[in-house]
Amino acid sequence: MRRSAQPVQPVQPVQPVQLDRRIQVGAAHVTLAVRSGESSWSELNARLAGLAVERFLVVTDGTAPAGHLARVRALAAAQAPTTLHDLRDGPLPGTPAPPGGAVSAPTAVSVAAVTAATAVIAVGGEHACAVPADVRVPTDLAAACGPALVLRRPAPAAALTWVRADQLAAGSAARTRAGLVAVVRHVLAVCPSHHRTLARLLGPEARHDARTVTALLALCADARAALVCFDPDETGPALALGYGRSLAIAVRSAAGPALAPGDADALGLLLAADVAARLGLADRATGWAHRELLARNGSAATLPRGVDVERLVTAVVEAARPGLLLLADLGRPYCADGRLLTPVDRTVLRAAVGGLVGRPAVPHSRAVTPTRPSTRDAALETAPVSAHEPASTPSPTPQPEPA
Repeated sequence: MRRSAQPVQPVQPVQPVQLDRRIQVGAAHVTLAVRSGESSWSELNARLAGLAVERFLVVTDGTAPAGHLARVRALAAAQAPTTLHDLRDGPLPGTPAPPGGAVSAPTAVSVAAVTAATAVIAVGGEHACAVPADVRVPTDLAAACGPALVLRRPAPAAALTWVRADQLAAGSAARTRAGLVAVVRHVLAVCPSHHRTLARLLGPEARHDARTVTALLALCADARAALVCFDPDETGPALALGYGRSLAIAVRSAAGPALAPGDADALGLLLAADVAARLGLADRATGWAHRELLARNGSAATLPRGVDVERLVTAVVEAARPGLLLLADLGRPYCADGRLLTPVDRTVLRAAVGGLVGRPAVPHSRAVTPTRPSTRDAALETAPVSAHEPASTPSPTPQPEPA
């Protein structure tokens, strides 16, 4: 008996994603445009033409895919004379050197080349997107969730961040995992109501489709927009957006290339949580939430072998000199006497660094998570953590909707 052929189901076309956000930073603003598909290049071309400048300066840091960089450069060159500057050859004139060491090679771009008639386009990772630019095209998730959304000084009154979500989704697992640490930071410090949702999403394989990547970008953009609108200099409630970053820079300066991308940021978050616990500012459940999310992401939970602990302690003490932003609870920075930066003495910092040395490494498995503490465990497991109000702001913490 011949088996009847099954009808072939038509393949449903993948719908392109689209997200538009406006981040108001005082009187200026950043426009976030998330797109997918090759047809979206025409929109970027139209936006570049709308700038109506005499020349373009394309700035990169060596991390952008060659085809992506070439496409942006060709679009710019079709509108006006275009110069390429690689930050590995030296910093852009008039901008500070990146943390962790300046590049000593002479810069290929003169100060005279960066004029009011020049539009700067930054293409690449966190280093490139940290440059003050009119247009940013981040090529990894860490840059798209972080520096690409920041309005740097001196900055234009309006800046554009243009993201291809499908290309971010197709990136390497290591770079995606590094970018997810930035999302974890936003959830811990600003919008903890997404704690349970993010915990279910994270996994050491770090593979997500374009729609999920777009939703993560929306979360970070909305969290930033709610804080910098009335705190454009990020000296008040918006300090929460940089939670753990100064400690991460200290870890990176001491550990260097021994750490995978994003692991310094993960260790900076763990250090901040440990310091808050040792000072009695946060309970065990707050520290557990840090460890749980980072463990599910497959991030480092301990220092690599060979790190000079004394050098790291010195770097951490220096990073904490102006004070550290610490969390009294998820989404609620500790505030004392109107100050969000808490002084921490060397003894506490040394003990926190020692905890990273002695703590066993967390296996890179979603099924293995840190032991849950006894306090608040049922509430954390059965219901989303409620969003708390940052210590110095009258407006509630945002709860951005997924794209």
